[in-house]
Amino acid sequence: MSEVTLRIGGKAYKVTCADGEEAQLAKLGNMVDGKFKQMEGILAPSDAQNLLFAAILLADELYEAREAVGGDPARLAERVRELEAEARASSNAQRETALELEAVRAERDTIANDLANIHSAAGGQEPLFEGADIAPKLEQLADLVEKCAVVLESKLAAT
Repeated sequence: MSEVTLRIGGKAYKVTCADGEEAQLAKLGNMVDGKFKQMEGILAPSDAQNLLFAAILLADELYEAREAVGGDPARLAERVRELEAEARASSNAQRETALELEAVRAERDTIANDLANIHSAAGGQEPLFEGADIAPKLEQLADLVEKCAVVLESKLAAT
């Protein structure tokens, strides 16, 4: 067991608690002290009455909070679990979307790189279809397509 000293309304109160609960108990003591500060000017002559009144104010806040969520703590706990599950699902969906986006970007970069290699392989070629005789231009086009195929096959073999 541990002992914690709480300061409420300017007075010290020693309270025992289970080991590990000291911080929570101190936090709750601060809430009660906060209620005492709100009661300034209307304090009763008895410490017991003031502590009771502070407890009633805190109980009123708890009651109003429960009413705001339907009055059922079990329902509130279930709703919290539902919201947490929704948050996890949303987070997973965002991760999946980010991975898909990254895959699309990688594919785009690969295509852009392949296109640059094709342009490089076709460098120095005269423009197609400018002359009257189309047969040589078609042969030139077939050569370009063949070069592209070689580049693409080498890229495929590299992966």
